Amino acid sequence: MIAELENAEPDGNGAPAGLDKLDGRLSDALVLDMLPFIGLLLTHIGTRDRDGAHSSRTFDVLTAFGWAAAGESYRPKKKSPLRESLGLKDKCTPAARDRVVRCAALCCSFGEGRSMLRRLTGMNVSTTKVRAVALGQGDRCLRDQEKAERDVRSYNGRAPRKGATRTTRTLFAMLDGTNVNCTKADTEGIKGKNGGEAGTRQIRLALFGEYEWLDNKGRPAPYKESFSYAVSGEEISEVTGLVRKLGLARGYGTAPRMQCVADGEDALETALRGAFPDAVFTNDFMHASGHLHTCCMNLGFQHDDAEKEYRFLKGLLFRIGAAPVIKRIESRHRTALDLSEVAAGELNYIKKRKDNMRYGWLRKEGFFIASGHVEAGARVVIVRRCKQAGMHWRHENAIRISAIIARLRSGRFNAA
Repeated sequence: MIAELENAEPDGNGAPAGLDKLDGRLSDALVLDMLPFIGLLLTHIGTRDRDGAHSSRTFDVLTAFGWAAAGESYRPKKKSPLRESLGLKDKCTPAARDRVVRCAALCCSFGEGRSMLRRLTGMNVSTTKVRAVALGQGDRCLRDQEKAERDVRSYNGRAPRKGATRTTRTLFAMLDGTNVNCTKADTEGIKGKNGGEAGTRQIRLALFGEYEWLDNKGRPAPYKESFSYAVSGEEISEVTGLVRKLGLARGYGTAPRMQCVADGEDALETALRGAFPDAVFTNDFMHASGHLHTCCMNLGFQHDDAEKEYRFLKGLLFRIGAAPVIKRIESRHRTALDLSEVAAGELNYIKKRKDNMRYGWLRKEGFFIASGHVEAGARVVIVRRCKQAGMHWRHENAIRISAIIARLRSGRFNAA
């Protein structure tokens, strides 16, 4: 390669032509040279102890440079000490597994992950292998999630980027769910929302974070590094237990106060209340506003008058909460409520959750009034990878891939 550069014609700058490809060619050459070296090194280590060995055998191992052939002393019915020392899982070293799993989870498909892996590392791995390694790691991520090891974090009292005013340190939990298109094998016999057969299965996302600062508008300013995520495809009763364990791991019971935020779905509130009974519970303001808007549009007003009434009531909801909104609608629009099942149903939704919609008090005390963090988290952890056009997953596989991304986003991913 050096000889080629020396003999190359100069380019317009006087440098050898082809200099722009130098580092890429060196990288490719390094991969080709390292594979036989790693194979020889591992063979030397694996065969130097021959006591009690029946024979020698070779095996393939996926390294950070690609597939290498290594030899070892073979002892019947005994585990391979070389493979244990290498930390092999799915025939991969931890470094190789880390690269494969990240590409598989963060790219749009396993095939694209294979191509990206080849482009960035030189590892030539089949799509089938990429898929198998990723799903295996996803299983391990779910098991680690269930262990709920202690995860109390420290921020040294510093203000986050948007922090302006100090407040009481608060641990918060948010819970949301999203549906993923699944294969017939996982949707057959399951009822959908409209009574027909479902085409999707749900994955729940739990988010935890902390803040002790408010921004210049009085809103919570969480520490970026405080966020942690977990996923589950189980029934809501199982989710309650998981969320409880994860909350305890994050310091529930030691934090001065705790807040739970969800979009108003009964199942989510039940899960959060079961896990954290003494927390402050909040329904997302935007979901509450949506139900209020539907109520106003069905009170018999002309469109412009209905919009005007909605804007006034939304301001009342934001400044104070649900109680004065309910009082105004019931006192001024009783006849319309009696005539419209839709309007009455939407108002009943708000009445049932009014204690979770004290938005004026919540803002004054420095709490969240919206669940935007978990909705954004669902898009990043689940939707972006698992809900692309034309995708149909096995439910358990979608959960596994989402679990990998959840661990990555939590700063807790470990391929070892």
